[in-house]
Amino acid sequence: MLRIARGDFERICAQALAEYPHECCGLLVEEKQGGVSTAHACTNVQQQRHEEDPKRYPRDARTAYLINAGEQLRIAEAAEKAGGRVSGCYHSHIDCAAYFSAEDERRTWIFNSQEAGDDPDDPDAMYIVFSVCGEEAGSQRNVQGYKCFAWDGNRYAETGIEIV
Repeated sequence: MLRIARGDFERICAQALAEYPHECCGLLVEEKQGGVSTAHACTNVQQQRHEEDPKRYPRDARTAYLINAGEQLRIAEAAEKAGGRVSGCYHSHIDCAAYFSAEDERRTWIFNSQEAGDDPDDPDAMYIVFSVCGEEAGSQRNVQGYKCFAWDGNRYAETGIEIV
């Protein structure tokens, strides 16, 4: 189960609403294994990559996210230096449900070949997906839901999240 501080959870929701209609993203960091995760907002560079090279990056930031590599490295190094670790990632889905997509799962195998029997790069990492819906049919932009996913040894399955 992922544990996250209420203030961090609320900051993620605010980030997701502010970055709509683009997906927001960020990293989760634990000071110690099994501890409370804190959120570190990151820049979604997917739109920039898509505009620079649409063949290589066919999806734009409305349907994909790509965490700025420099930010990711800085956050991971700071966590390790402090004795913690990156415990996972979060991002939003735009105008659809919170689910762990095939693209989300593919990103967990960045350095592996994803052959049968392979685990994701960090099988202990957890992923929160937020559903953010916009101003359709006169409704106000809001976070409609969220779900957390973890590797169960075979696939990514929904797991609990505790907001503390």
